[in-house]
Order: sequence, then C-alpha cells, then structure tokens
Amino acid sequence: MDVPVCKDLIQGDKPLEVPEIRVWCHPHFVKKSGSDYYKVFDTFKEALDFCSSHDEAEEVPLLAFRGYEINLFEIAN
Repeated sequence: MDVPVCKDLIQGDKPLEVPEIRVWCHPHFVKKSGSDYYKVFDTFKEALDFCSSHDEAEEVPLLAFRGYEINLFEIAN
C-alpha cells in the first residue's frame, strides 16, 4: 500500500519528533490576500470541525511527523 505523504517544507532541517495535527489554510480560497498558513490542533475532531467551519481551510487535516505530512484519510480509503 502506498502511503500518501508529502515532504514537510516548514520543518527545514529539524523534523518534528512529536506528531502534530495540522490544517492548512489558504486566504486566496476566500479572495483575501495573505500567505498560506496552518493551524495545529490537539485532536482530529477539533481539526475536522475547523475544516468544515472555515472556507479558507483545506478539507482534511494532515499528520505532520519526522519531515512529512501524511493524509490519514487517504490511507483509510
């Protein structure tokens, strides 16, 4: 099985040793100016609630760990 991952460009040369749940936000989704950013959450439930209630948020949270961002929802399907 292929695991859907992408390189974590934010970490630079010091990858995370403790996983974090991220939701990426893109102001241009709602016709605002500004740079893309992410928010960190304690639980997937909080992250999913944020995704569904903020138009600038991506649809699914990612798990960031050791230099990668992993979409756990794609693994499950």
